[in-house]
Amino acid sequence: MAILLITHDMGVIAETAQRVIVMYGAQVVEEAPVGELFKEPLHPYTQGLLRSIPRIDLAATQKQKLEAIPGTVPTLRGDIKPGCRFAPRCALAKPMHFENTPPLKEVRPGHKVACFLY
Repeated sequence: MAILLITHDMGVIAETAQRVIVMYGAQVVEEAPVGELFKEPLHPYTQGLLRSIPRIDLAATQKQKLEAIPGTVPTLRGDIKPGCRFAPRCALAKPMHFENTPPLKEVRPGHKVACFLY
């Protein structure tokens, strides 16, 4: 039996899911087993998403600043431009990221990412 859970609540995902698919702009950007995704996220969007969540386990010992992902979410109406949809908000984006759409490829067993950095 399988259940499809669509949520922005990463805490719920950590507690209930076995595999995670992260989407940005209606495209899959990362797919991995839940433990691996939380331990070592590969896509810059996934990394930023996880850094934007408060961590109770660190609150008592470290003062942490939550990260905000700069920019705005793309609109999916009208013409969709080629390239990585996260590129306008990504600090690691190069010119090719705005021109070409990265394929979703397996970079580790069971861990896929759609990013030219891998």
